[in-house]
Amino acid sequence: MAKKQTFGDKASRKGGSDFKVAKLVYSVKSDKTQAWKFMEKNVRIPSGENEQKILSEFISKATN
Repeated sequence: MAKKQTFGDKASRKGGSDFKVAKLVYSVKSDKTQAWKFMEKNVRIPSGENEQKILSEFISKATN
């Protein structure tokens, strides 16, 4: 018989992570069609860092 595995067992196995993941959605205007399109990225944020600062830096890099 298979051993029952709970969510707590799975979470305890992974160990502590030293980052958070945030899904960032931003809009970019297309050069060819002049239409707006939405971009989605998963951004890793190190623990102890300011989330807003890291996300705004990522957006400024991505849109330039």
